[in-house]
Amino acid sequence: MNLTSLLIFIGVTIVLLGMSFVILMLAFKLRRVTRTSVQSQIDNFILLSELDKMVQEKDTKSIEQSDGFLKFVSESRDWAFDYIEDVQQALRAYDIALGLDDAAVLNEAYKKLISYLPDDDMLE
Repeated sequence: MNLTSLLIFIGVTIVLLGMSFVILMLAFKLRRVTRTSVQSQIDNFILLSELDKMVQEKDTKSIEQSDGFLKFVSESRDWAFDYIEDVQQALRAYDIALGLDDAAVLNEAYKKLISYLPDDDMLE
Protein backbone atom coordinates (compact mmCIF):
# COMPACT_ATOMS: atom_id res chain seq x y z
CA MET A 1 0.00 0.00 0.00
CA ASN A 2 1.15 3.37 -0.73
CA LEU A 3 1.04 6.44 1.47
CA THR A 4 -1.95 7.99 -0.27
CA SER A 5 -4.08 4.88 0.26
CA LEU A 6 -3.02 4.76 3.90
CA LEU A 7 -3.97 8.43 4.43
CA ILE A 8 -7.31 7.89 2.72
CA PHE A 9 -7.96 4.81 4.87
CA ILE A 10 -7.07 6.70 8.06
CA GLY A 11 -9.23 9.67 6.97
CA VAL A 12 -12.23 7.46 6.18
CA THR A 13 -11.74 5.58 9.47
CA ILE A 14 -11.66 8.88 11.44
CA VAL A 15 -14.77 10.12 9.62
CA LEU A 16 -16.57 6.82 10.30
CA LEU A 17 -15.54 6.89 13.98
CA GLY A 18 -16.68 10.51 14.25
CA MET A 19 -20.00 9.69 12.63
CA SER A 20 -20.42 6.68 14.93
CA PHE A 21 -19.74 8.91 17.94
CA VAL A 22 -22.29 11.47 16.72
CA ILE A 23 -24.85 8.69 16.14
CA LEU A 24 -24.27 7.32 19.66
CA MET A 25 -24.65 10.80 21.17
CA LEU A 26 -27.85 11.39 19.22
CA ALA A 27 -29.18 7.97 20.29
CA PHE A 28 -28.59 8.85 23.96
CA LYS A 29 -30.27 12.24 23.53
CA LEU A 30 -33.20 10.60 21.71
CA ARG A 31 -33.54 8.07 24.53
CA ARG A 32 -33.54 10.84 27.16
CA VAL A 33 -36.04 12.94 25.19
CA THR A 34 -38.28 9.90 24.65
CA ARG A 35 -38.20 9.09 28.36
CA THR A 36 -39.05 12.70 29.23
CA SER A 37 -41.85 12.74 26.67
CA VAL A 38 -43.36 9.52 28.00
CA GLN A 39 -43.17 10.84 31.57
CA SER A 40 -44.83 14.10 30.47
CA GLN A 41 -47.65 12.17 28.82
CA ILE A 42 -48.14 10.08 31.98
CA ASP A 43 -48.19 13.22 34.13
CA ASN A 44 -50.65 14.84 31.72
CA PHE A 45 -52.94 11.81 31.91
CA ILE A 46 -52.80 11.84 35.73
CA LEU A 47 -53.58 15.57 35.85
CA LEU A 48 -56.50 15.16 33.46
CA SER A 49 -57.86 12.30 35.56
CA GLU A 50 -57.62 14.38 38.75
CA LEU A 51 -59.21 17.37 37.03
CA ASP A 52 -62.08 15.21 35.78
CA LYS A 53 -62.54 13.82 39.28
CA MET A 54 -62.64 17.32 40.76
CA VAL A 55 -65.21 18.46 38.17
CA GLN A 56 -67.41 15.45 38.94
CA GLU A 57 -67.16 16.13 42.70
CA LYS A 58 -68.07 19.79 42.13
CA ASP A 59 -71.06 18.80 40.00
CA THR A 60 -72.17 16.30 42.66
CA LYS A 61 -71.87 18.92 45.42
CA SER A 62 -73.72 21.45 43.28
CA ILE A 63 -76.55 18.99 42.70
CA GLU A 64 -76.70 18.14 46.41
CA GLN A 65 -76.77 21.82 47.33
CA SER A 66 -79.48 22.60 44.80
CA ASP A 67 -81.50 19.61 46.03
CA GLY A 68 -81.20 20.93 49.58
CA PHE A 69 -82.28 24.38 48.45
CA LEU A 70 -85.25 22.96 46.54
CA LYS A 71 -86.25 20.96 49.61
CA PHE A 72 -86.03 24.12 51.73
CA VAL A 73 -88.17 26.08 49.24
CA SER A 74 -90.72 23.27 49.08
CA GLU A 75 -90.95 22.99 52.87
CA SER A 76 -91.19 26.78 53.21
CA ARG A 77 -93.97 26.91 50.65
CA ASP A 78 -95.86 24.13 52.44
CA TRP A 79 -95.45 25.92 55.77
CA ALA A 80 -96.66 29.21 54.22
CA PHE A 81 -99.74 27.56 52.75
CA ASP A 82 -100.53 25.92 56.09
CA TYR A 83 -100.07 29.28 57.86
CA ILE A 84 -102.37 31.04 55.38
CA GLU A 85 -105.05 28.38 55.79
CA ASP A 86 -104.83 28.59 59.59
CA VAL A 87 -105.09 32.41 59.55
CA GLN A 88 -108.03 32.26 57.15
CA GLN A 89 -109.82 29.81 59.45
CA ALA A 90 -109.15 32.08 62.42
CA LEU A 91 -110.50 35.07 60.46
CA ARG A 92 -113.64 33.13 59.56
CA ALA A 93 -114.11 32.08 63.18
CA TYR A 94 -113.68 35.70 64.30
CA ASP A 95 -116.12 36.91 61.64
CA ILE A 96 -118.68 34.36 62.80
CA ALA A 97 -118.05 35.29 66.45
CA LEU A 98 -118.72 38.96 65.63
CA GLY A 99 -122.21 37.97 64.55
CA LEU A 100 -122.90 36.20 67.84
CA ASP A 101 -123.73 37.97 71.05
CA ASP A 102 -121.44 35.73 73.14
CA ALA A 103 -118.43 37.71 74.45
CA ALA A 104 -116.55 34.54 75.50
CA VAL A 105 -116.67 33.10 71.95
CA LEU A 106 -115.65 36.46 70.51
CA ASN A 107 -112.76 36.76 72.98
CA GLU A 108 -111.57 33.21 72.17
CA ALA A 109 -111.74 33.85 68.39
CA TYR A 110 -109.85 37.12 68.87
CA LYS A 111 -107.09 35.43 70.92
CA LYS A 112 -106.70 32.72 68.28
CA LEU A 113 -106.48 35.30 65.51
CA ILE A 114 -103.94 37.42 67.41
CA SER A 115 -101.81 34.32 68.12
CA TYR A 116 -100.81 34.25 64.44
CA LEU A 117 -99.20 37.68 64.63
CA PRO A 118 -95.43 37.80 65.21
CA ASP A 119 -94.10 38.74 68.64
CA ASP A 120 -93.26 42.38 69.23
CA ASP A 121 -89.57 41.58 69.75
CA MET A 122 -89.45 39.96 66.28
CA LEU A 123 -90.62 43.21 64.69
CA GLU A 124 -87.71 45.25 66.05
